[in-house]
Amino acid sequence: MDVNKLYGKISKIIDANNKFVIITHDCPDGDSLGSQIALYQLLVLLKKDVMLVCNCEIPYQYKFLPYIDRIYKNFEKIKKSDNNRQYICICLDCADEHRMNLDFKDLKDNFKYIVNIDHHYNNTNFGDLNIVDIKKSATAEILYELISSNYPGMMDDIIAEGIYIGILTDTGKFQYSNTNSDVHKTVSELLKFNVYPSKISKYIYECEPLERFKLIQIVFQRIEFIHSTGLIYSYVLQKDFKKLNLPFSAQDGIIDLLRSAEKVKIAALIKQTEKRCFKISLRTSDSNIDLFKIASKFNGGGHKMASAYADRGSLRTVMNNLKKSVKESIDNG
Repeated sequence: MDVNKLYGKISKIIDANNKFVIITHDCPDGDSLGSQIALYQLLVLLKKDVMLVCNCEIPYQYKFLPYIDRIYKNFEKIKKSDNNRQYICICLDCADEHRMNLDFKDLKDNFKYIVNIDHHYNNTNFGDLNIVDIKKSATAEILYELISSNYPGMMDDIIAEGIYIGILTDTGKFQYSNTNSDVHKTVSELLKFNVYPSKISKYIYECEPLERFKLIQIVFQRIEFIHSTGLIYSYVLQKDFKKLNLPFSAQDGIIDLLRSAEKVKIAALIKQTEKRCFKISLRTSDSNIDLFKIASKFNGGGHKMASAYADRGSLRTVMNNLKKSVKESIDNG
């Protein structure tokens, strides 16, 4: 279906209903949180009853966002309501129903309608209405199109800032290959509002606790480089975060430091989430490499040049699985 018709459909849903829950994925990033805040502000301006849900800790880098303290970790408050079936659930930046770290059957049972808005090309179209545009750099960019086409007079400073943060972070500060002329046109429009790039950049990228540099030191000491495949990888354990008194989100961005090394084709950061459970992030600057194909072997996902997946077992097993998968991908071209 034409995306403009989909925008029209969701605007009709918004106009016809009064209760909304906006959910995003666990381990949230700038796009997921920026999109949440932008859509929340739109619905508040439209006099709607809105709740925010993210079943995970909020990274310290985004604590400056307005309304961030209104995000619930679950939707128990809604389930206790006699009118819970009046709520429309809007899922943002979730490639599949598992990314929310919530019981999806529970969601289906407790909400009137589920809207899925995303830009990942492996999206499973789990919503009753799915707006998935893989040409967009970020979910926030989809929201910009939705708001500018259907609610042009509602754009304000908070919405613009949320959308800007989503685009800024999902384009890697406008460095990734998903940065195109449309992205810059959108950003130029956002900057007509009170959006201050230097302030935002300082909060997200320049307010790191000193202990994070010790975490980077630990990761760098563990670096391995496989010359034959151009794979650089390292790992970080739960005990490292505990020792330094850092949240899991403190590892954000470290993989991009690995990616920047000379002769690297693929960068991987292995992050322990539980005992014998790891999340592996992948990055590349080589447009000939498709990281999504590697991640999908482990039921992961993402984009061609930035993907992630989960794996179980010992650290050694997870490392070997990574190296084997990368070798197969490189050998098969």
